[in-house]
Amino acid sequence: MFFYLLIALLLGASIHYWRGAERTRRRGAELALVYLLVGYCGVPMVAVGAWLLARPEQAATGLGFAPGGAFQQFFSFAYLGLSLIAVLAVRYRGVFLIAPALAWSVYWAGATVVHLQDEAGRGALVLNSVLAIFATHGLIAVLLIGALVASGLLKQRV
Repeated sequence: MFFYLLIALLLGASIHYWRGAERTRRRGAELALVYLLVGYCGVPMVAVGAWLLARPEQAATGLGFAPGGAFQQFFSFAYLGLSLIAVLAVRYRGVFLIAPALAWSVYWAGATVVHLQDEAGRGALVLNSVLAIFATHGLIAVLLIGALVASGLLKQRV
């Protein structure tokens, strides 16, 4: 489901870009960054964060992890905070986008490693699972960093 969301967001960002008056690489990259932050890391992940807090055992099991413990609650609040910061990308642009893009890139890269290790530990690491994990986790980190670099925001001074 999340892979289809990613495709829809990238398509939406492309249409937005081509319909706009200014068609520069930086503007396209910033649009892609905003679409990814709000549409993938923001709004849907606020829902996931709320699910993690409201139904911690069900959410942990649904995400493939053992439920329980304070660590899961800490993670749930951090996840919700990251998601809310990503949603703010729709309002705040420019150098503001650096923080949520870097935070979510680290998260998605780490989630890729954790899921791959978990699959390997269970003896279930096959090509299909690697591709599914990369398409919904690792690819997002790559796209966020790529869009951030292409946007030129890292070169701007505050």
